[in-house]
Amino acid sequence: MQYKELRGDFQVAIPVPPTAAATAIEVPGLIAGFPLLITAIRWLPSAAMTANGTNFVTLSVRNRGPAGAGTAVAASRAWSAVNSVALTPETLTLSGTATDLQLAAGDELTAGWVHSGTGLAIPAGLVQVTCRAR
Repeated sequence: MQYKELRGDFQVAIPVPPTAAATAIEVPGLIAGFPLLITAIRWLPSAAMTANGTNFVTLSVRNRGPAGAGTAVAASRAWSAVNSVALTPETLTLSGTATDLQLAAGDELTAGWVHSGTGLAIPAGLVQVTCRAR
């Protein structure tokens, strides 16, 4: 049996290292071995994150395509208004554009953090991507 023959959803965990405020980071998550549909994305921080309306960070899960240059955002979440609780998974809102959730064989999925103002420190954590073969 091959992965693409599995019925239902499966998860891929993208480990995120702790990162200082104002330090942008993008970590690789997966290279699709076959066409996939993203059905959910969650963030699980190891420590609390306190939101700040001026100095915050935004997590974006992107499909970088087969050459690493794609810009489609499957989901994003900013820490400008809502806190995160340590060791409590948060479900990110998926893109309303159906094609942003579809990966072709060979597409690269990443989790990236961009800071506004002086940013926020990012605790170690996991970005969990749930997907299924399509």
